[in-house]
Amino acid sequence: MENYDVIIIGAGPAGLRCAEKLARSDKTVLLLEKNKVVGPKVCGGGLPNIDLERFNIPDDLLEKKYRSMMIHFPFLCDEVKADNEFLYTIDREKFGQWQLSKIDTNKVKIRTNTRVTEINKDHIIIGANEKIGFKHLIGADGANSIVRKYLGLKTEKFCIAIQYIIPSDEYKKLEFFIDSKLFRSWYAWIFPRKDFVSIGCGCNTNMVTAKKLRENFNLWLEKSNIDVSKGEFQAYTINYDYQGYKFGNIFLAGESAGLVSGLTGEGIHSALISGEEVAKSVLDDDYDSKEIRKIIKVVNKHAMILNFFDSLGIFRNVAFGFISIIFKSQRMQEIINKKLFR
Repeated sequence: MENYDVIIIGAGPAGLRCAEKLARSDKTVLLLEKNKVVGPKVCGGGLPNIDLERFNIPDDLLEKKYRSMMIHFPFLCDEVKADNEFLYTIDREKFGQWQLSKIDTNKVKIRTNTRVTEINKDHIIIGANEKIGFKHLIGADGANSIVRKYLGLKTEKFCIAIQYIIPSDEYKKLEFFIDSKLFRSWYAWIFPRKDFVSIGCGCNTNMVTAKKLRENFNLWLEKSNIDVSKGEFQAYTINYDYQGYKFGNIFLAGESAGLVSGLTGEGIHSALISGEEVAKSVLDDDYDSKEIRKIIKVVNKHAMILNFFDSLGIFRNVAFGFISIIFKSQRMQEIINKKLFR
């Protein structure tokens, strides 16, 4: 049986960042990816500007840059503007391949098209019967993490997002549509990318079933006169149920740990940071990650906001109307951004 100091399951942003950092140590590392190609994933592809300098992300990986967005409230529409770009879009496959190129493959063994079927306390099983031993195991394998399931962690805080990917340059602005009757505390969006536009919506399925959400989305599309006949339908889950990231010699990173915003659905930022921080925790048993604590604080804030708005019931649209008035103030926009996202 092969043995490694560290096995990382999942070659998304968290797993790749973790592998990159561990490659600089004397640990033997195995990185496993179930897909044939590293990188592609169904997601929004949004990246906050705070990540560019921190992770040295090259400009040629960035597609579109946004410094404003339209927010459609029940009673009015308002454009929120910033002095600088606050959001970029990236191609997930190109981003994954860039991350992959930064890993020293002399120090990290990488296997793609490899699915883990079973986890035990000191080894994993690949396929039918291939056993590989580990001293540390890292789950960076997304919302439906097999490592999270092995740890017995239930996932009760999650959203389902549905979208159409439409080849079109008709849409120019980033737009969000808040409609309590259709999407509860979530919203629909129009998210222009480089060669296509993502038009979608999402909601916690504890509040609205997946079937009902699809029906409501279709109602909104019809009301908005949006033609999706040439689009590709996609659906994905968003796990924001954080219950810890360190469990003895087993760790969770990124969405496997629930380190995603339930409010915005953004998870690349927290995946990169948590992947790096988990690597530090593997190398130092006493390491206390202040960075992950910051992410947890934001994730919990966003979950509380969703719970609050869901509790308002029929009064949600009144609350959204009040927020729309607050958003008219540039100063209030700055305060909200500081309080909610830091």
